Amino acid sequence: MGVDYGSAGKIAGLAVFLLWLFLITYRAGYIIMNPILLILGWNLYEAEVEINGHKRTVKLLCRNDPTPGKYLCQEVQGSYISTGERQE
Repeated sequence: MGVDYGSAGKIAGLAVFLLWLFLITYRAGYIIMNPILLILGWNLYEAEVEINGHKRTVKLLCRNDPTPGKYLCQEVQGSYISTGERQE
């Protein structure tokens, strides 16, 4: 696909197309498919977690390699996101 950077309409079209791809990827729950996250150092892990006394296997999006311990995580569409900071 060629883009003429001198044409504002083509640049806007490309931006809308890329935004559309991102939204589809995000809504599908395949967040790791976003190459920007890979470039920024985020990785997808499968982790065994305990939530309210129940053990589950979940997808974990994290910057650092997760080691056993307590972490503060946020659930987003069935996957968990963590900065890798341990919770005291």
